[in-house]
Amino acid sequence: MPINDQANDRYNPPGNLSDDFEEFKFSELEVDELFWQTNQPGDNIPWRKVNQTQALNIKAQTTHNFNTSTIVWQKT
Repeated sequence: MPINDQANDRYNPPGNLSDDFEEFKFSELEVDELFWQTNQPGDNIPWRKVNQTQALNIKAQTTHNFNTSTIVWQKT
């Protein structure tokens, strides 16, 4: 039988200032879309897809090659 604990049975959603990320493969993104390499807050650098195999590091302004099956994250 379930136990009813009203003092501890509260829904505690994340705060409205927290970032929500959704997982994608690099090949699923459209050109010019922003993405991140992790879904962890902190030193998470944004990237912009420039073509089917490359992306621009927004902070350093350098272009890097990406595998099309690489998992990337977008803010929702």
